[in-house]
Amino acid sequence: MAGTGSRHPLIVLMHGFGNNKHEWQSTSDEADVADKYHWNSHWFAKHGYYVLTYTARGFKDNGPTASYQPATPAGTAPNCLPPGGSACLPSGTIRVKNKDVEIRDTQWLAALTARAFTDINRDQVAVSGGSYGGGESWLQAAEQAARPYWADFPELPRLRLQVAVPKYPWTDLAYSLLPNGHGPDLYSSSQGAPDTLGVGNPIGVAKTSYINGLYALGTTNGVFDEGSPGPQTNGPEPYTAWLNRMAAGEPYSAPGRVDDPVVGQLRTSFSGWHSAYYQPGWRIGKAAGREPAVYSISGWTDDLFPAVESFRMYNYLKSLDPRWPVAVAVGDLGHSRAQNPPAVWQAVNAQAWRFLQDHITGSHPQWTSVTSFPTVCGGNPTTAGQIFAPTPESLARGRLTVDYNGTAVLAPTAGASDPNGPAADAVAGVNPVPGGDGCRTSPGPVPPDGYSAVSAPLPAAQTFVGIGYAQAEYTAVPPLSTAVLAARVWDVKPDGTAVLVSRGVYRFDFNGYDATTGTVRVPLYGNHWAFPQGDRIRLDLVQVDQPTFRAPNPGVTSPLELSGTRLVLPVRETGETTVR
Repeated sequence: MAGTGSRHPLIVLMHGFGNNKHEWQSTSDEADVADKYHWNSHWFAKHGYYVLTYTARGFKDNGPTASYQPATPAGTAPNCLPPGGSACLPSGTIRVKNKDVEIRDTQWLAALTARAFTDINRDQVAVSGGSYGGGESWLQAAEQAARPYWADFPELPRLRLQVAVPKYPWTDLAYSLLPNGHGPDLYSSSQGAPDTLGVGNPIGVAKTSYINGLYALGTTNGVFDEGSPGPQTNGPEPYTAWLNRMAAGEPYSAPGRVDDPVVGQLRTSFSGWHSAYYQPGWRIGKAAGREPAVYSISGWTDDLFPAVESFRMYNYLKSLDPRWPVAVAVGDLGHSRAQNPPAVWQAVNAQAWRFLQDHITGSHPQWTSVTSFPTVCGGNPTTAGQIFAPTPESLARGRLTVDYNGTAVLAPTAGASDPNGPAADAVAGVNPVPGGDGCRTSPGPVPPDGYSAVSAPLPAAQTFVGIGYAQAEYTAVPPLSTAVLAARVWDVKPDGTAVLVSRGVYRFDFNGYDATTGTVRVPLYGNHWAFPQGDRIRLDLVQVDQPTFRAPNPGVTSPLELSGTRLVLPVRETGETTVR
């Protein structure tokens, strides 16, 4: 673009799973007026950036799908028969962002671009992408932290990455697809500790509706790898075999925390080769003075990659260096159930743009913050109520405890006939408002085999902001291999309408991970949600929450005796409030 100088930064925009290079391409700055607003090829080119978009290996390029996307030329895969035919298969296989494969693809293509366009500033590179591209954006930042040059190939220009802007990303792929509810704290719940291969906590509960949907999308728009050797250094990755093993269900381990071999392979692969949280590059970068800037955007209402995916990385990097230039924005954004209000996306993209411009000439230490936008059902949500805090935890100033003090015995099949399971699902659930309002409402009471309780009316308005948890005293009788405790939190209006606020799940593994009696805390996905005065809060607890989560196998699942049930929510209002 004329008037933008003689040297130009490069930004790589990476598409979501099942999509292609056209996702971030646009013929205008406005694009979809939401996620892509002022965050697309046109916007960046106008501001002096070279823009690289490409279709990731394993996926087809079916051309533009939106009116604002340009019809840029597509390549032809070598094994297409006939050439250019509709039955073309891609010339690679999907490796789900393995750091030895797709991550290197991006670096290599960026280096080729810099060789072709000599006015690219090789020390000013940025990456961004949503979902599949968001997980890669975090991994690319870890790669730059680990070594002096982000892209370093013989006879190609060496490049340095300064900024990553992941949108609705994962940072722990095993936990995001199979949450276990364990972790050192609510804001760092994970498959394991950093600098490990994701060991320490049990494999969790599969997000059935999302996993099945993603697998179907991958097989429709691409080809999964099924265990071919190399180039990944962690050995073959047979994705269909992994899917089938998780579908078979528990037990996933033997006494003494001994993983089933396939489960162990999946766990360590997804952690060490696909997840930013476990990369050693962060500590290496801290020691070497390399701290790439990251602005991570997550969704309170994103049931695929919830807000904890950004929070755990924010807290981890700040533990390494309080001035690591990492910031987080979170709102009603991302995958379903999110409404993705345009006003919020426009505000978030403006913040991300300022952050990018501040660091593209050289990432530098900075005091940063977490920004949160509230979830508002229906209407036209605005940016009103936006708040800032130095940490995810400090978004809240007080605590609301709902002391149900209830008891229940949950059989292994408790919740199997619950109509709230299908209604609340992000993929299969029905939106209560025509036109796609993402808020879910309860179709009726929980069957007697589950647990459900409603609080007294709130004496004053309370703003839930953060993660929160459901708690109970439990005993597994008899103690078998596993058990599951799934929680749903609803805002019950004076007219009786109950709106889903948050959910969460915890999987017990009694083969060495969990005691057979004790206190359990089920971390929620969280939200930024205003409970008006007079509303009541409902808590549901079941073992089976279908189709969102895979139901545990009855033959190895213990009934759970529960008592002392309560709900603990971080709130914006100061002080401690208890509601009976």
